[in-house]
Amino acid sequence: MAAKSLKIGIIYGGISEQKAGMDHYLHQVLPAMKRLAPSHRYILIDHRRQQTPFKERFEQVILDLPRPPARVSRWNLQIVPRILPQFDLVFSPGLYGPLRIPKGVASVMVVHDLTRYLFPNFFAFNPMQKILDLMAYPSMLRRYNHLLAVSKATREDLISRFKVPGEKITVAYHGAEEAFQLVSPQVAKESLGPSYPVNKPFILFLGTLEPRKNILTLLKAFAGIMDQIPHDLVLVGQQGWKWGPIFKEMERPDLKERVHWVGYVSDQARVFFYNAADCLVYPSWYEGFGMPLLEAMQCGCPVITSRVSSMPEVVGEAGLLIDPHQVEDLQGAMLRLAREPELREKLRKAGLEQAQKFSWDTSAKITLEVFEKVIERQDRKEG
Repeated sequence: MAAKSLKIGIIYGGISEQKAGMDHYLHQVLPAMKRLAPSHRYILIDHRRQQTPFKERFEQVILDLPRPPARVSRWNLQIVPRILPQFDLVFSPGLYGPLRIPKGVASVMVVHDLTRYLFPNFFAFNPMQKILDLMAYPSMLRRYNHLLAVSKATREDLISRFKVPGEKITVAYHGAEEAFQLVSPQVAKESLGPSYPVNKPFILFLGTLEPRKNILTLLKAFAGIMDQIPHDLVLVGQQGWKWGPIFKEMERPDLKERVHWVGYVSDQARVFFYNAADCLVYPSWYEGFGMPLLEAMQCGCPVITSRVSSMPEVVGEAGLLIDPHQVEDLQGAMLRLAREPELREKLRKAGLEQAQKFSWDTSAKITLEVFEKVIERQDRKEG
């Protein structure tokens, strides 16, 4: 990395301690960046005074929230910009960041996906969110020096939806934690057995239960083939927005005994679920990346996923791709993997090989290279 030590302000106020999405991204990529380039100062900018194991690993600046309403939004737009002149670079890894970046301060923003724009029906917007999405976010895309997209599909979405110049966007894929690795299926099932319904062969879905994940199509597809296979369907993940219709469908008499929802589980339990399942089915309508696909492949679990957005990028030739609109397409893929152990073994090996193309260290290295290029351009401009 470059010899110059940078003081980097990281917008942490919108990041939670959950292991999902953009929160999980920062909690993985930032320690990797610190390990690869320890001479830089990585300073979390937050509005929460309570400490967490992650926060305690970094320097911090705490800025109190303004009075209601829209406290976090106003914090980003009004409070944070006041302290940014002290930094060489501001890094916005979440959905929103400061809109005003002082002159002389470099800026990099991560774009995880454009679901809110391409599929607005998947979200419940309050008035402030509508303002941010219609005005502030597009302005951020224009004003920040450089954007990091988590997939080529997201990069293309930025170019087509917001006319962002391609040279302003660098792709930095996610990685998966080393904990996601091969375990004997028998050991995995025995480890899950006391707490979870895995006494039969099963097909796995793992993700938040929300409309974007296309779970209603999955349930309909499974209902049409379950009499032809011995497998149950196990859904792992927390309740999301508009989860009600999903649970109503699961309560159908013909599905109730064969479909099991186990809620949010630990990382270790997820490893066991991937290793115990005959396949992961992930028929999402849209993903910026699709982390469960990579985790599953790293555990040797064959995958079925949608032929849209980033998902073909992630699985390459190591999964069965389906049209998320076509129930019959999904049924055919599930029947193949349920009935053909040779195909499962072929995809298992291909998935392990495909997963090696992704790592958090690679993502961190690309991010640091972008930081250096942006700083170099900034220095030339000032000179």
